[in-house]
Amino acid sequence: MFFLNFALVLTGYVFLSYILRLPVGKLAKFGLLALAFLAAGRLMIMRYIFGGLGGIEASRWLLLVTSFLQGIIIMLFLLSFFRDVIWLLSFLIGKGIGKNLRVWLNGTTVALAMLVLAVILDLTGLYGAAKIPQVKNSEVVVKDWPMALDGFRVAILADMHISRFFDRGWVTGVVERTMAEKPDLILMPGDMVDGETVLREPDVAPLADLKAPFGIFACVGNHEYISDLKPWLPVFEKLGIKVLYNAHEVVWPRGIPIIIAGVADPTAESPRYKMPGPNLPLALEGAPEGPPVVLLDHRPGRARTNVEDPRVKLQLSGHTHGGMMPFLALMVKRANGGFLKGFYNLGDLKLFVHPGVGLWPGFPIRILNPSEITLLTIKAPKVATLSDPRPVSHIPG
Repeated sequence: MFFLNFALVLTGYVFLSYILRLPVGKLAKFGLLALAFLAAGRLMIMRYIFGGLGGIEASRWLLLVTSFLQGIIIMLFLLSFFRDVIWLLSFLIGKGIGKNLRVWLNGTTVALAMLVLAVILDLTGLYGAAKIPQVKNSEVVVKDWPMALDGFRVAILADMHISRFFDRGWVTGVVERTMAEKPDLILMPGDMVDGETVLREPDVAPLADLKAPFGIFACVGNHEYISDLKPWLPVFEKLGIKVLYNAHEVVWPRGIPIIIAGVADPTAESPRYKMPGPNLPLALEGAPEGPPVVLLDHRPGRARTNVEDPRVKLQLSGHTHGGMMPFLALMVKRANGGFLKGFYNLGDLKLFVHPGVGLWPGFPIRILNPSEITLLTIKAPKVATLSDPRPVSHIPG
């Protein structure tokens, strides 16, 4: 029902605000209306035809083409809204200039320019979403981080959304770029897959080539539940990925303990799944006192709760996809507790919201918001807390 309502709202506004103003006949206008509805209803139509739990099981090329058509309608919706706002504001201007502005806004030149701009924005956004992301180097100072581990390098792969859209070839490229950096640790803050195991195993297979001296750890995101989580857990284990479901592991670079913890996603508690939800006390039960905790929690908004545990010094999250594009980013930020992407300070807790390696293929678009493979270098505070003061740029073991 959501997808139908989405298509109706999108199509209705584009028809009333854009198509009806075009200098073409009634038959052409209703033909364009039908095409607009088919494009706006892409998700509804393709899920009905191709199905797929958590994803659309069509070919990547078909997904790209239909995403492009859907994107044009979305861009025309936004551009038409922007034009209508200017049209309304024109009434505040003097009658002569304001009237001329309204006539110009309703003209063929503006309509054509809007279509060209919609195509350019759509192609830019689709390319930004579909490409294999570059590695971005970032640094963060973490409270109580041991000086002996200054320079510890962590590769972060959030929101891969491995699917028919982000398929085996794309995953191979992500793995190759990640491994070229030789990280000490690899962490995945959820939404790794879209689709059931029987459909996705060939696409996730390249993840087996991920290697790091101190392990590969993940937490689950909401899309793991949509994709039927329980059969996925042994698959992740086979690939060498340790899923921390309200659990923790202690890693020992240079013989110094660091705690990696992960919690479940709140989606687990819905009546559909009836699984244990996020539980930080359970995740840290039995953990040694003293070492800093690096927490994997898919939802950044939960940092406001997690900060209450003083052991958690760094939280790594995803879920927002960086907001995907301007305007939409404002809504995404509001829906995620004021967090969108990058670093945030909450007392002694550092929160990093990853913009995503991939994103949900139902709406694949990125404008002014590139995807990335994050290589995070963790720095110790300037005042050392351990006797070994030697900084290192890489932890070999």
